[in-house]
Amino acid sequence: MTGAGERDTGDTRDTRVAVDAALLPSVFSGAPVAMIALDRDGAVTAMTPSVERLLGYGEAELLGRPLHDRVRHQHADGHAVAAEECAILAALRAARPAAGEDDVFLREDGSALVVTWAFAPTVLAHTLTGGVLTFSDARAHGAEVSRQRARLADLEAANVRLALLADVSRALGDSDDVVTGLRTLARLLVPVLADWVTVDVLAEDGSALERVALTHRDPALDAAGAARLGPLPPLRPGMTSGLAQVLHGAPLHHHRVVPAVAVDALAAERLDLVRDLGAVEGITAPLRARGRTLGAITLVRTDTARPYRQEDLDFTADLAARAGALLDTTRVLGRQVHRAEQMQRALLPDLAPRIGPLELAGLYRPASDLAQVGGDWYDAFALPDGSTGLVIGDVAGHDLHAATRMGAIRHKLRALAGDRIGPASEVVTRLDRVVQRFAPDDVATLVYARLTTTPGGAHLRWTCAGHPPPLLLTPGAPARLLDDVVDLPVGVADLARADADLPLAPGATLVLYSDGLVEHPGESLTTGLARLLRVGADLGGTPLPGLGPELLARMRPTGLDDIAVLAVRLDGPAATTAGSPVS
Repeated sequence: MTGAGERDTGDTRDTRVAVDAALLPSVFSGAPVAMIALDRDGAVTAMTPSVERLLGYGEAELLGRPLHDRVRHQHADGHAVAAEECAILAALRAARPAAGEDDVFLREDGSALVVTWAFAPTVLAHTLTGGVLTFSDARAHGAEVSRQRARLADLEAANVRLALLADVSRALGDSDDVVTGLRTLARLLVPVLADWVTVDVLAEDGSALERVALTHRDPALDAAGAARLGPLPPLRPGMTSGLAQVLHGAPLHHHRVVPAVAVDALAAERLDLVRDLGAVEGITAPLRARGRTLGAITLVRTDTARPYRQEDLDFTADLAARAGALLDTTRVLGRQVHRAEQMQRALLPDLAPRIGPLELAGLYRPASDLAQVGGDWYDAFALPDGSTGLVIGDVAGHDLHAATRMGAIRHKLRALAGDRIGPASEVVTRLDRVVQRFAPDDVATLVYARLTTTPGGAHLRWTCAGHPPPLLLTPGAPARLLDDVVDLPVGVADLARADADLPLAPGATLVLYSDGLVEHPGESLTTGLARLLRVGADLGGTPLPGLGPELLARMRPTGLDDIAVLAVRLDGPAATTAGSPVS
C-alpha cells in the first residue's frame, strides 16, 4: 500500500496519517482484496495497487482527498448515496466496524462495480485516528465461492473414497478367511458407492463360478439375497455377456442397464437379478492378481440421479485390484499365519544397541490375529555427517501389500536420507515425490528425525507426516509430546513440509511409536495421547530395553493393530564415554 506521506505542520492528525501510511504496507502487503486507509475525516491516506485495478483511480487521484467525494457510491437500485447516508462514513464517525454487500462503487470510467465491503476503525490511545476499508468485486467473489464449494465437494468425495479405501483395506486384512473379507467389502460399498453389490469368484482351475457375496441397501432384499449365493452357471468359451467378458479378461465393464434378451446362461442369471433388485447403471470390475482373473465385483445403482463418474470407475478398479490381491494371497499363503509374522519381522532392521552416545531399543508386536500382516516399522541409522537418522512409520492397510510396501518405503527413506544430508522435511518431501510417482496407491504416516550430538550438546530436528507425535522424557522435566509440526501423510499430496527442532538434555529419552499403542475403539486419539503422557512420566528412568515392554503393559493396547516402538536415550553426563565417536 502506498502512503500519502507526512505533512510537517505539527498537527497531531498529520502525524497519525504518517503512522497509518508507514504501518499499513507491512500489514496489508499481498492482500487479496482492495484496501484503502482513511484518516478520521474520511480522506485517503494509503491504498493497495488493487484499488486502481478495480476502480481505475490512481494514487494521485485519491491520496489526500475525501473518499466519498472522489469515489461515487450508489445503492443497489442506482440512487446515489449522500454523505450523511453513507454507512462507511457513519462507521468511521462512530469508531465501529461495519460491513455491506451488493453496494455499488462507480469506477473512474463511470461503470458500476458491485462490491462486498468491510470497514474497521483504527484507534490509538483511545483516540480515533481513522480506519481501513476493504472491498472486493462481489460477482468475482461469488464465482470464487462457487468454485471453492465445488472444489470442497470434490475434496469431500475424495475423502469419502479415501476413508472407504482405508476401511476396505482394514476389513480385508482383518478377515479370518477370504469369503468373510469379500462379504465385508460388499457391505462397506453399500450404500456409499452402490445400491447393491455382488462378488463372484472363480475356482482356482477356472472350472466353476461361485457367488460369495450379495448385499442390498434394502434390508428385505438384502436378507433374500442369501438364497442367491452359491454356484453360478460355469464360464464357457464364447460367452458375450458383460460379466463373462470381464471374467475372460476385459479390464472393466461400465454400462447402462436396459432390458435385453439373455445371450448366455450367465446373462440370464444376471437378468433375473436385475428384475428382482432393480438397476439403472452398473460397473463390473475384475478381481485380478499376477495376470490372472480370479473373479469379479459388480456395483449397481438404481437411481438415475446418481450416475457413476470417472472417479467412481477408477476407484472401483483399484478396489477390485486390492480384493483380487487378497484372494490371490489367501490362496497362495492359506492359513500360514506365522509365516506372515516372520516376514514382517524380516522387513524390520537389525537395530544396533548403540550408535555413539545413543542407546537404542526397538520393539515390534504383531496384531493378535497373526494373519494381519502390518505396515508398521522403525529404523535408526548413522548418517555420513555423523548425525543419526530415526524413523517410525506406518503404511496404510493390514495386508501383505502393506507389509511389502513398508519394506520398500523404509529402504527408500534410508537411501534418500543418506544420499544427501538435509533438513528432515526435505528428505520426506523427496520420499513423497518418489512414492507418488512409482507407487501412487501407497499412503504412509511417519516421523523422520535427525539427532546430532556434539561436545556442546545434542539437537533433534524432525518432521511429522500425519503420524502420532514422539514422546520426550527429560530428567527433571515433565513428559512432553513433540507435536510442534504435523503435515499430511506421505503419498496423499505434493506439499511443502515443515521442520521442528529442539535441544536435548543429557539423559533424555525419545520414544517413537505407531498408532496401535495409543488408539482404542470408541476412544479419541487425544485421550490415548493423554494416557501416554501419564504413563511415560513414570518411565524416564526405566532401563531402555525394558521401556517398550513396560509401555505395552501399562498402555494395554487392544491388539487389533500391530505396534512398533523405537526408544532412544542420550547418554547422561556420568554415562557418556569421553571421545566416543558417532558411528
